[in-house]
Amino acid sequence: MTDLAWPVLATFATSLIPGLELRAGIPAGLALGLPLSAAVAISVFGNSLQIVAALFLVNRAYRYAARLPRVHRWLEKMETQVKRHGPLIRRYGWIGLAAFVLLPLPATGVWGGVVLARILHLTATGVWMGLSLGIALSGLIVGAAASGALALWRLL
Repeated sequence: MTDLAWPVLATFATSLIPGLELRAGIPAGLALGLPLSAAVAISVFGNSLQIVAALFLVNRAYRYAARLPRVHRWLEKMETQVKRHGPLIRRYGWIGLAAFVLLPLPATGVWGGVVLARILHLTATGVWMGLSLGIALSGLIVGAAASGALALWRLL
């Protein structure tokens, strides 16, 4: 039991760090000897816990930033563009957010997804559904890629 404590905690802690999230948590878990399913599950869980903090902090930052004149004008311009594309956004809302979050690229994780959702004025339900689905699918993609990379590394 104690042999697994360190890899589980390290994987979980890595997946909690914005920017690293499960894209670093899964490879860390595999490198520390966790089975693929455990590394993916722990990382997805840790990454999902960021949703609450991200929603709270981004909304607070948005309200504070909106009081600054230059930022307020920029935000109004962004919202005008979003309203222009309103029908498309309403059509693909949470599914588009899930697709954005599942991409294993920089700034497409939970925090980037919450910022995008805030700009797009998605409902709380849509944000939760989109982020959760995106995190789960991203976990599967990153898990498969990390597992393949680790297998290749072991062959060399």
